[in-house]
Amino acid sequence: MSTRDEVLDKIRQTLNNPALRFPAYNSPPLTNAERMTVTTASGEFLQLAERFGAELEALHGTFEIVESPAVARMACIRTVQQWMQQEQEGRKGMVLETGQEQSLLGWNADCLPVPGLADAFADMGIRLVVPEDLTTPESREEVRMIRYGITGVEAAIASTGSMLMLSSSSGVSRSASLLPYSHVALIPFDRLYATVESWLAEKRQTGKLIDLMCDNANISMITGPSKSADIEGNLTLGVHGPRHVHAILFDEG
Repeated sequence: MSTRDEVLDKIRQTLNNPALRFPAYNSPPLTNAERMTVTTASGEFLQLAERFGAELEALHGTFEIVESPAVARMACIRTVQQWMQQEQEGRKGMVLETGQEQSLLGWNADCLPVPGLADAFADMGIRLVVPEDLTTPESREEVRMIRYGITGVEAAIASTGSMLMLSSSSGVSRSASLLPYSHVALIPFDRLYATVESWLAEKRQTGKLIDLMCDNANISMITGPSKSADIEGNLTLGVHGPRHVHAILFDEG
């Protein structure tokens, strides 16, 4: 059996073969002019928002574009109310009461890009739950039956309809975009990027890319609802995460 060093030496020797069709082991890094993007998008914020929405719809998600944070707040409340009503109407037989039916799993209100949401939901009898720790069975039991999640995003990628989420930090739990059956994402226009490369380029220019990568153990890219398919290609939504993903894009003024 070959040792690890022997295996690595064989890989290095292979990569240094000048006949290879892909770059050799010691090839110089690509210049900006040589970099290639897999997808493209262009236009002002409104055009990027429309492109994002079109890509998300193609992936079985939904979206709406509104003109201000105040309208985004009303759209968010309306979306959650509709989800709750649909679940009520779809129930059959005995109903398991968990005490979490009127709860939202989300980010801290100060971290959400739309102000006043926690108070607005509280006036409706809906509690915003922001988990600080999910490492114990008791903490997980307190949130596992919450059906609705609400978050902002680190970035939204117009060309693919993807949302970037950073790993959990204080008040920003990634569980809100993973555990619930339905997830609403609030996306201000200044978090919209044409491609993931343009987001990375901005982070490089501002000197924040290294800190962002070092400070976050996980960066998730969410592209539509959770999906899985069998060998025949029959698609099922909501197997490993939310079945419904609704994006509300807005001009923050």
